[in-house]
Amino acid sequence: MSRRDLWQKLYERFDPELPAPMEWRAPRPHSPAQKILETLDRPFGTPRILLMGTVGTGKTTELMRVADERENRELVVFLDLERHFTNVVKDPNALHLIQAWEVCFLAGLALVFQYKERLGLEIDPEMVKQLGRAWQGLAVATNTPNPQLDLGSFAKEALELGATLATTGALGVEAAGTAWGLKTAKTVMGSMRSWIWNLPLGRSEKTVPDQERQVQELLGAVNLLLGEVQQKHRKVLLIIDGLDRIRDVKRAKELFVESQLLSQLSCPLVVCGPFALRHHVATAGVRGFKASALVNEPVLDHDDPSRPGKGVEFFCNVYAQRVKDLGNEALELVDRKLLVELAYRSGGRARDFVRFIRSLVELAWDQDASTATPELVKQVLDEWRLRQETGLNKDHIRLLQEVMSDPKHELPSGELAHELLDYHHLLPYPNDSEWYYPHPLLTMHRVQPPQAGSAG
Repeated sequence: MSRRDLWQKLYERFDPELPAPMEWRAPRPHSPAQKILETLDRPFGTPRILLMGTVGTGKTTELMRVADERENRELVVFLDLERHFTNVVKDPNALHLIQAWEVCFLAGLALVFQYKERLGLEIDPEMVKQLGRAWQGLAVATNTPNPQLDLGSFAKEALELGATLATTGALGVEAAGTAWGLKTAKTVMGSMRSWIWNLPLGRSEKTVPDQERQVQELLGAVNLLLGEVQQKHRKVLLIIDGLDRIRDVKRAKELFVESQLLSQLSCPLVVCGPFALRHHVATAGVRGFKASALVNEPVLDHDDPSRPGKGVEFFCNVYAQRVKDLGNEALELVDRKLLVELAYRSGGRARDFVRFIRSLVELAWDQDASTATPELVKQVLDEWRLRQETGLNKDHIRLLQEVMSDPKHELPSGELAHELLDYHHLLPYPNDSEWYYPHPLLTMHRVQPPQAGSAG
């Protein structure tokens, strides 16, 4: 009997570009979410948390976990900048040039929309216009091209801007089904039909220090909106995702070291920040934020990285959690031994594991296989191994071998090590202190321990 219908259901459930909805999430042993929630529970202070980790480790899912837990206690405003720049601005590279004042502006827009969407209330139009005036002043001061804004209608346009953010997933992914996300995309599509996003973002030609009048006016406008909502309704929790995409240390420093603008927003704040700061001396200069980290699950054993580590259990649970409602037949499609192999070769990166499962499903559907086989898993891993090996040169391989031969597996100094981290050739793992190892796809063939000879 064909199992293609079942394989297709698995394909739909393992999308590497979408975070898992609540009912599909497996408990994560090294999750930072609980610590973040404990910090948010404190009845004093204004918590501001900077969550750092490499792209693909599951940070968005952890942020959504926090949002789900808090949605009955605060007005949660979730802003996904990566989705906004990809789906709305249509220029994902512009995210790498975003300035702190632009992030604050988008947070203000998201707040205006969520206040209307969740509560059916509108903020005083004059307060919203003040946000528009502040943006226009800064756009001129920073030589932003075409800084055109109709202030007379900005209160209405702010809702349309927010609607644009929402329908593209930038205010939370609809597929997640969380209470703080969109009720339906149809809710806001009507207001978008005759309107297209036209505000230039990530295109400023100069920076302006925090203390300049125009910057303080924009900060004041956003904080005025926050104060209005928190006074009339309840505390706001602002969650900003996507800044982890920024690889350039200089840009990361401009956002979090040379500027304190984001930390001056007057509400609890969780920001997914650039991993570039995690291992840079500039991190000590980050003020106003409490740092938190999410590294890869330890699917490698520290003492013998050729063996699977405890982290493989998490990924076995990820698979089970996503398919258990489909019954034992779905659970048995991929046996434990194969799941362990896929988990190990993922390097502890949630996105890689989900990619592997989806690729496996494609091959199994093609062959109408009754279950996954070692041969199919080998095809999947070989495909992704070849991609991972692309661009590696002798210097890369030599440095990766150096990490392999180091009993402590410490991070080497120099820009080359950070380049390998940026592109996931070298991966961080938790222990008493962080340790590092080449991506396990690379150790299948291209990167071998020095004593065994190098394929470089």
